[in-house]
Amino acid sequence: MADSWALRAGKPAPLTGIALMTVSSLTLPLVDGIAKLLIETHSPFLVAWARYTAAALLVLPLAAARGVRIRAVKDAMASNWLRALLVVSAMTCFFWAISEIPLATALGGYFIGPVVASVLAARLLGEAMTARRIAAVAAGLAGALLIVRPGGEFQVGALLAVASGVLVGGYLVATRVMAAKTPPLPALLAQCILGALFLTPLAVLHWSWPAGEALALVFAMGALSTFCHFLVIVAFRHADTAVLSPLVYLELITATLFGWLAFAELPSASAFAGIALIVAGGIAVLSAERRRAA
Repeated sequence: MADSWALRAGKPAPLTGIALMTVSSLTLPLVDGIAKLLIETHSPFLVAWARYTAAALLVLPLAAARGVRIRAVKDAMASNWLRALLVVSAMTCFFWAISEIPLATALGGYFIGPVVASVLAARLLGEAMTARRIAAVAAGLAGALLIVRPGGEFQVGALLAVASGVLVGGYLVATRVMAAKTPPLPALLAQCILGALFLTPLAVLHWSWPAGEALALVFAMGALSTFCHFLVIVAFRHADTAVLSPLVYLELITATLFGWLAFAELPSASAFAGIALIVAGGIAVLSAERRRAA
């Protein structure tokens, strides 16, 4: 049975990994932009369910062709279930957030995830809480406050965006626990199927039929999401985590441009400042990870 979706490379090729991760990071906000378009006429719960269902329909035949079965996650069942629940909750909060606030602002709040993961890893996995990590946490919290209260006005959408980042932090730690026991493709397959199952009750309660253009957007969202995950899996077979992880912040470029062109929206000055602090904190955390690995 194949143990990965990625191509088997004889030797690592860091530049290839960087190129693939860059393409993925610049493309992924298009998925969120499509979701924002769909949320104008459909519930965020339905859109989140549709994303996972479309992705599952794409991943299932590929997994079957490679002989991968979902039972391959049995050695890390608890962490896979927890991981799926956390990422589904994060995505639902994020989709709800982008229905209320600019896409780039929501993504900025979401990016507090690595900072939260750093704190959780120190508490749960026994990793050292260094001065650099403490400074990164302080910067991330300050940035989150600027995003949640831009202009002194409380925004529910901004709070949901930060909540999605907190949940992603838990997801990253759960992924660390799971990664040693579950190959990438079975993990992705489990995530897609469990995500669709978790969201089905909420989707049914807020059901509306996507048709025509909306249905095409749903499948485009699933296809782009799967494509980006594929690129990331292959990228991490060519380059180290410390090299690739900072590239996720490139998503802010596409998110800002898409929000401006499609919705005529831009983050406020204070939200931009908050995003900058969160990104700085995230880069500091990733730099600390690189030093620890070295």
